[in-house]
Amino acid sequence: MKKILFILSFISISVLNAQENKPFSVFDIGFYSGINFYNTDNIRGDFFVELKTNLISSLKLKASAGYFRTIQPYSSLIKTYSEYTINDTIPIFFAGKYNIVSKNYDVFPLTLGIQYNFNQSIFSPYLSIDVVYNFINSSIATSPPEVWYYDSIDKIPAEFKETQKKEELPDNSFGIIFGAGTSYHISSKLNLDVRYLFKYDNKIINTHHFIVGIYF
Repeated sequence: MKKILFILSFISISVLNAQENKPFSVFDIGFYSGINFYNTDNIRGDFFVELKTNLISSLKLKASAGYFRTIQPYSSLIKTYSEYTINDTIPIFFAGKYNIVSKNYDVFPLTLGIQYNFNQSIFSPYLSIDVVYNFINSSIATSPPEVWYYDSIDKIPAEFKETQKKEELPDNSFGIIFGAGTSYHISSKLNLDVRYLFKYDNKIINTHHFIVGIYF
């Protein structure tokens, strides 16, 4: 009888372990925030929500959506001119110049990736890699303009009449994110997660991210 109970217990434990290791048997949701920067003079914030599920015991599939803002220092002198009419009869001409000092990006990333955990314990260090598609709202920041006015277009210096280089501001991009971090097991349902990410992008600047979050 004892042998039968032992065998049944062994089989039960084996079945439970098999179920625990079955792909897509465990799902986690995490909430993360932190900072990102191109250089330390331009630090901005991060926020994203992440879903994870197991593929095998040490490998997880993950997907996330979020928002971050990043600033790219930039320098470009813009010279331009325009014409206005006073009382519908008297033309007046303006010439002006200003500097573009930065390109600003509000980024809404969608990511899909994998995470490899080196062990499953109180502390669980890991490496990750993600592919990302970004929706981007781009803008530029400029210096205060300098403006001059003329009563004839011929008096405007030729440098203001030259065709200006068009600044390209993307509305989407692709990238790859390389990550390393560790999670800390607080309780049976709560975990602390700390990670570093390097985001390589095909259209905007590459950025560093330091992230802290919790997942359930």
